[in-house]
Amino acid sequence: MKKFLIVTFALAIAFFATACGGNSTHTGDSEPDSEPADGELSNDTDQAEEPAETDEEPSDGPDENTTPENFNPENPGYFVEFIIADINMANQPQTLATGYFMKAAREDLNPHAGVDESTFDTCTFGESVENVPQCTSKADCAPEQDCVPEYDSNSGQAIANSEHCETPGRESLDVGPVMVSGFNGGPYQFAYEPGDQAYKLNGTGDGSIPADMIAYGVDYTITGENMLPDDLDSLSATFTMPPSFAIVEPAPQPNTSGGFGDIINVTPGEPLTLKWAGNNGQGYIDVNFMVMKSLMEQVAITCRMVDDGEFTVPAEFTTEMRLSEADSSNPFGEMLGMMNMITVNRHVEARITGKGITAGTFSAEQMVLYTLGNN
Repeated sequence: MKKFLIVTFALAIAFFATACGGNSTHTGDSEPDSEPADGELSNDTDQAEEPAETDEEPSDGPDENTTPENFNPENPGYFVEFIIADINMANQPQTLATGYFMKAAREDLNPHAGVDESTFDTCTFGESVENVPQCTSKADCAPEQDCVPEYDSNSGQAIANSEHCETPGRESLDVGPVMVSGFNGGPYQFAYEPGDQAYKLNGTGDGSIPADMIAYGVDYTITGENMLPDDLDSLSATFTMPPSFAIVEPAPQPNTSGGFGDIINVTPGEPLTLKWAGNNGQGYIDVNFMVMKSLMEQVAITCRMVDDGEFTVPAEFTTEMRLSEADSSNPFGEMLGMMNMITVNRHVEARITGKGITAGTFSAEQMVLYTLGNN
């Protein structure tokens, strides 16, 4: 489902956007408040066979919505997503922080949604890792869902093989303010802004935040207490913001020709080893290489890698990164050269939990653009 904050994020980078192969992963393994300790398994089967005697009616609340199969659309609980976006294009930082709350839906608990870990540390031709459709018609979905595709934020066209089951008619909700710590000078309050129906800093503005608010290598925590609906009480999640992303090998070269970022030179036909300050293997990075052969021909290569600080692009892919020779008689030659780009998108997230929360993610995206060059 195209979430409100994803639309906001896409609008901020629309001109530079490349498909990054998947939305935020929404894992639906929410657990009851009295969860077992790590490494222990609760004996739910035995408890079901011999229920304790009680005068209370059996709970039918959101804590039981732990899988798509046992999801109760009559009492769904809540889904929340909050994202911090740190974008650097041509050394011009753009920073966003925004989120939303909705009544939860069955697709928020889909264990097959989001990023396929089997694609980690691989490369593929195309602007994104290949999609796998989750459905072919409404008959493949639950009664309250429809089978729909994702749509490209630039062209408005349906994305091939992106069909998935989605609950229609969901709306962003105001459930009261939340606090986010980790930012420089924080913590800060984020509140619902009714115009865009999204959570923003102090409930105002366009979702952007000052670039100097972003702190790196520290824990970010989102918390909410005494939320407005009776069936939503609290929430929390913590992730560690990775270092500010920069490729350190090959060493970027200053770009004096007006491209979108410093130059990363590639030797076509030879393996390309990328190195950066990793995040101890937490999260993943998509790197998209866009090679403009002509106005009518382009080659796209996407590599998805574990965020551990090093990855080697095989020679079979760098062979296709041979750039066209500059042609001073071609008025589009300089423009084509500027469009040879490397787009890096780093992702890290944590699962949001709390009383009344069925599923949710608290995440950060770092996007950096480089210009692709040849040795």
